[in-house]
Amino acid sequence: MARTKSKIETEELDKTRPVNYIPQPGNKAILTLADFTDEQIFAELRRRGFNGELRYSKVVNV
Repeated sequence: MARTKSKIETEELDKTRPVNYIPQPGNKAILTLADFTDEQIFAELRRRGFNGELRYSKVVNV
């Protein structure tokens, strides 16, 4: 049996979301590093303040 939400919990929820809130339908995207190019990853690291040496190597399996 699920417990009912207290008045305090309900008031806190009302502060963050409007009463008529409807969540967006659809699937949430799940991204992996493989979805981005090396340049995009390096650019994001630099944007976040990384200033060390960045280099990549390419591995080719035959």
